[in-house]
Amino acid sequence: MNKIFLAFPFNPKGGKVVQELVRNIGRLVASQGLVTVTGEVLGGNALTPAVQKRIADCDALIALFTREKKLAGRNAWLPTSWVQAELTSARARDQPAVALVEPGVEIGGPYSENERILLDLKKATEALLRLSETIGEWKAQSGRFLLIRLLPEAAAILASNGIARCQVRLVPRQGPAGSWQNATVRTQPGGVFLAVPGVKEDVAIDVEIIDQGNTPRWKSGEFPQWVHVEMRSVP
Repeated sequence: MNKIFLAFPFNPKGGKVVQELVRNIGRLVASQGLVTVTGEVLGGNALTPAVQKRIADCDALIALFTREKKLAGRNAWLPTSWVQAELTSARARDQPAVALVEPGVEIGGPYSENERILLDLKKATEALLRLSETIGEWKAQSGRFLLIRLLPEAAAILASNGIARCQVRLVPRQGPAGSWQNATVRTQPGGVFLAVPGVKEDVAIDVEIIDQGNTPRWKSGEFPQWVHVEMRSVP
């Protein structure tokens, strides 16, 4: 996980309080080692193709629902419509998403009952803590990006010849192995590597290199994620 899209009203009724909250959410996201992306520079106000693409390029979405339009005769409000559209867009793609909702704000449409965090603008600390926990869970579920160096050299040469196909599957400590997935080969200083996204800490890694047809030429077996450290003697 690298980027999170933050959907929020650009001219909120809450004024400076909401603007300060937006800044604090950005700081929280940065503290998790992630980048905040918004549609602000694109003008806002509508779910344009440019905003759609920006959301799709992110790994998750946070939506901020504040009181924007009071409903006649009721103690209830509607949020900004484009924030609702941005949240719906992310959830339609099965992207991780969470809504921070001010009390009294009604969210309609599909996915309206999905995960939400109650937001008190005067005491936002609890909501920010819940949001931090949610982001931590997203990161744990998405895993990390890993480069796997291929050895011996003969296997690395075959993998990088442009014809061979490399497959990887992740094997959890408990439960069945995951399905095989094609891996991207990268030749970098230090050797030939496979780029594998979504690797969690408690899984082993199984690699196959297939030359032609469906018969593997090289197999690794299930390797744990330990770090290779080469020692040298000290006189």
